[in-house]
Amino acid sequence: MDQETIKILQKVGSIAAQVRREGASKLAKPGTSFLEVMDYCEQRILNLGGQIAWAQMAVNDAAAHYCPAEDDSSASKEGDIIKIDIGVHQDGWLADNGMTVVVGKSEYNDLLKATQNALKAAIKLVRPGVQLWELGEAQASEAETLGYKTVRNLSGHTIEPYVVHAGISIPAYNNKDKTELQEGWQIAIEPFVTNGVGLIKEKGIPTVFMVEKERGVRSPYARNILQQVKAQKTLPFTLKWLTRKMGKGATALGLRELQQLDVVRSYPPLVEVSGGLVSQFEHSMIVKDKPIVYTRHEEDEW
Repeated sequence: MDQETIKILQKVGSIAAQVRREGASKLAKPGTSFLEVMDYCEQRILNLGGQIAWAQMAVNDAAAHYCPAEDDSSASKEGDIIKIDIGVHQDGWLADNGMTVVVGKSEYNDLLKATQNALKAAIKLVRPGVQLWELGEAQASEAETLGYKTVRNLSGHTIEPYVVHAGISIPAYNNKDKTELQEGWQIAIEPFVTNGVGLIKEKGIPTVFMVEKERGVRSPYARNILQQVKAQKTLPFTLKWLTRKMGKGATALGLRELQQLDVVRSYPPLVEVSGGLVSQFEHSMIVKDKPIVYTRHEEDEW
């Protein structure tokens, strides 16, 4: 990876880290509108000179893939565990990072600490030649030390231009995968840690979507959607982007057609199967003998 590309990644990583910290700080206060914070994060990405890849969140037993719709009145409550996941890019070069906050009460600090420890332990191992199972073992061991489990069917991933999950998964447990990290890979490590059984499933109404393939469509509603999200290419888009421009009815008709044709795929919220609380921390990095963790903020301790 050349120095110019590394500079681009460091730029978008710095923006992603800053927006993540600001969004998390807002969400940690009781009574904060989820919709307002996600809108703030999207606008903040643009103001700082980045391009929006996504601004998503998840609450309590949900692990990921929630972005409030335009009529969603949900707000933070005392005791909530809230994950924020921010993606920023420049011409497809991506920074992916996330963190968790507890609203008010601090009884779940150990859960967050276990997740931070899991991420730190994995990052310490990152260098060319390390096998993926080693990263998974390090994360699971740290979580178990404090009495928790990593979520086994969620993982980190390689990253490529305009591709969030680029084909190789970074496990959060020892899955025996002997694939070796390669010099110059972009990877995101993101342990999800829970006091539940450690598995997630899809549940709820999707508000996050992604274009899967190109195909001719018939209705003006479907064509309008594809035109609106064209710049995202294979990056996610969210429901509120469409309904605010097209209205709910036209959006629903267009999305239905696109999903029936397998042009667009929906990503419903992911929740822990036993109702366990879920914490997540995530950094993106470039694999080197000393990895370049390009989403680390100066206030991060992980």
